[in-house]
Amino acid sequence: MYLMRKMTLLLVITFLTFNMFVNGQTIQKPDSTSTIVKAEFLKENLTTFLHKNTKYPGSALQNNIEGDVILSFVIRKDGKLDSLLAISSPDMVLSRSAFESFKLTDGKWSPTVDDNGPIDKKYLIVFRYRMSMNIGPTDYKADADGYFKKQKFEKALKNYNRAIEDNQYDAEAFESRAKVKEKLGELEGSKQDYKTSQLLKNEIMTYVDVIAVGVRREVRIISTTTSMPGVPH
Repeated sequence: MYLMRKMTLLLVITFLTFNMFVNGQTIQKPDSTSTIVKAEFLKENLTTFLHKNTKYPGSALQNNIEGDVILSFVIRKDGKLDSLLAISSPDMVLSRSAFESFKLTDGKWSPTVDDNGPIDKKYLIVFRYRMSMNIGPTDYKADADGYFKKQKFEKALKNYNRAIEDNQYDAEAFESRAKVKEKLGELEGSKQDYKTSQLLKNEIMTYVDVIAVGVRREVRIISTTTSMPGVPH
C-alpha cells in the first residue's frame, strides 16, 4: 500500500509539473506582485456539496476496494466545467462514484482570474476512499501540531511524516513539515516541502475523504471533505 501511494504521489507531481509547463505557469514566491484567484463553486461551499453527494459504493465495500480517484478537469473562463477525466483510480466502481458526484457541479463555477481577467484553468480533485474498522483514521497532523507547539520538533516531524504518508495531497501538512525541518536545520528538505505545498495549493481544487467505518457487522458511511485554500501567485 505504501509503495502504491508513493507511486501515485509521483504521478500527481509529474502531472502537475507538466501541466504548469504546458500552461506557462511557474510557482511564484509569496511576495510576487502577480496574483491569481482560483475558480470557485458558486452554489455553495464545494466541500459541503461533495460531502452531501459522494457515497461509498456498496459493491466496493463488499469487495474491500479502497484508494484514491484523481480527476482532472478544466474550469473555462465562462465558468463551465470541461475536459473531466480520471487520471488515476484503483477501480472503475470508485471512478463512477467520483464522476457522478463531481459532475453535479457543472455550470456552477466562477472562473479563474489572473491580472488580465478570466482564464481557462486546469485543476485536479482527489476522492480518497478509505475503510476503517470500529474507529476513524488517526489524525497524525493534529498530533504533530501539538508537538510543534511544545517545540518537540523530532516527534512533530515523525507525525507529519505519517500524515503525509497517509495523505500526500495535504498541502498544509507539507507546509508544516517544512517549518519543522527548518527548525531542525534540514534546509534543503524544508525548501522542497514548501515547493510541494505551493504546487498542491495551486493545482488541486480539494481532496475529499470518503470513509466507511465498520462497527461490528454493520457498516455506516461517513463522507468528509477538506478544502484546499488557494494561494497568490
